[in-house]
Amino acid sequence: MRLVSLRQVRPGMKLGRTIFTEDGKVLLGTGMVLTERLIAGLTRSKIDAVYIDDPRTADIEVEEVIRPQTRQIAVEAIEKTFKQITNSNKLARKISLKEMGLHFQRAFSSILDDLLLNKQMIGHLTNISSHSPSMYHHAVNVAVLSTAVGMSLGYNRQRLLDLGVGAMLHDVGKLNLPEEMLAKEEQWTAEEKEIAKEHTRHGFNLLRKQHDISLLSAHVCLQHHERLNGSGYPQGLQGKQIHEYAQIVGIADVFDSLTSPRPWRKRYMPQDALEYLLGSGGHLFEHHLVNAFIKHIAVFPIGSSVVLSTGEVGVVSRVDPDYSHRPTVRIIKDGRGNDVLPPYDLDLKANLQLFVVGFEDDDLFRMSDVSETNPT
Repeated sequence: MRLVSLRQVRPGMKLGRTIFTEDGKVLLGTGMVLTERLIAGLTRSKIDAVYIDDPRTADIEVEEVIRPQTRQIAVEAIEKTFKQITNSNKLARKISLKEMGLHFQRAFSSILDDLLLNKQMIGHLTNISSHSPSMYHHAVNVAVLSTAVGMSLGYNRQRLLDLGVGAMLHDVGKLNLPEEMLAKEEQWTAEEKEIAKEHTRHGFNLLRKQHDISLLSAHVCLQHHERLNGSGYPQGLQGKQIHEYAQIVGIADVFDSLTSPRPWRKRYMPQDALEYLLGSGGHLFEHHLVNAFIKHIAVFPIGSSVVLSTGEVGVVSRVDPDYSHRPTVRIIKDGRGNDVLPPYDLDLKANLQLFVVGFEDDDLFRMSDVSETNPT
């Protein structure tokens, strides 16, 4: 299969991977033949890319680091809790969510078990994207990315649990923001951004009252926008004042936010987001945490269509985690745009004169440097 921009999808193409709604339900199943009506529905659902079956890449398996049912369980847990909180806020009642922590521990345990069973896939974590901009899927993505870092640092299960639950709930405080802000499809104004900063305190105040949620998880919610140099919020903490869990979630939050589309901008390319994080080491985040994160990210994910320095177009068929910037590419078009028959694999580690210059689906991506201090 290969990843294709929705703009390039045509009726008759067959879906290569299940697509989920923002609340975790199946929207379209694997193998579904796409029609004009279905493509229009995907556009309305703000899906910007899908995996399709292609005979030229039939043997390229885009494995998922967590199972679809695991993602669905986690998304449903987040959605159910978020809706309960929203309804409580509307009714002006004190929020009381029985067994909230236990609910999330169960959901996160499924994620952790999948990661432990698929350690060999940890080097391809950009494949976790659901291509859905929803808050629920973002929460799951950040939990997966954060947990991979925790695993690489040797965290035991309890530490991973505290980290992962905090990651899943890091943005829960946004539910206390005005509804018109949450529904807004334009970028927030400077005044709205100041209001939004309070979501960290809102989330902390909610979670610390839940007897079955660790105070460390609550502090992830409070501190995930703090930065080493004191430029973050809400307290302007510096250095070791910021808990390591919060830094890890902050890194994962930035990466997933940048590489996901927003109504007012396209997604950034993974290498641009990683370049931003590399530049932030020792400045916004601890060097060793940034390095631990980057080890688990494939710059060019399996299944993505890339353009080589020769102008040839291919699909990434294999990635060596130690050389993720030099993948093996299945060449499907020559430098003039003609189909290559039969397609063949080219290992860029053995062809050092060649390099990837970008993605074929560049209309998916924002082609500029990442410069925001807090680009989430």
